[in-house]
Amino acid sequence: MIALDRAPGLDRGFGFEKLAAFDAPAWSALRERARSRVRGDRALQIHGADRYGESLKLARANLDALGLADRVTLKQADVTEMPPPAPSGTIVTNPPYGVRLEDQQALAALYPRIGDALKKKYAGWTAYIFTADLRLPKLIGLAASRRTPLFNGALECRLFEFRVVAGSMRRKK
Repeated sequence: MIALDRAPGLDRGFGFEKLAAFDAPAWSALRERARSRVRGDRALQIHGADRYGESLKLARANLDALGLADRVTLKQADVTEMPPPAPSGTIVTNPPYGVRLEDQQALAALYPRIGDALKKKYAGWTAYIFTADLRLPKLIGLAASRRTPLFNGALECRLFEFRVVAGSMRRKK
């Protein structure tokens, strides 16, 4: 919706519309101005993937509800195995981080695989990895350029940004 400049809630009603002081003509003008900004013909390069079909089913239902199902490509795949859909872009991933999955050894093996896939396939991309376990992103083997504190419910998390480049960013001594 952001890529199409489509305002959230554009086609729904709001409780404040029932207030006595509600200015219907002003609201209508604002809504029409927002509708005129929508860039519905804009080509989108948005791809989504997940290892599990149930998550993809939910994502498809949400896209259907927004009228965007034909604008986003979804497939069942492992991020460490799939090729990038474009030469450059942004990848956002929320790999398991041990809150529900208790197998810490599996996670300790997964994060280096994510790092290897990023380095080998996604040079020129910016990767964002969301996790509650602040130790796991260190296993990726890339230096985070930014760490943004966020919450997943009551769970304190971080969104790590990695700028993926070909070769090394290390300075020669």
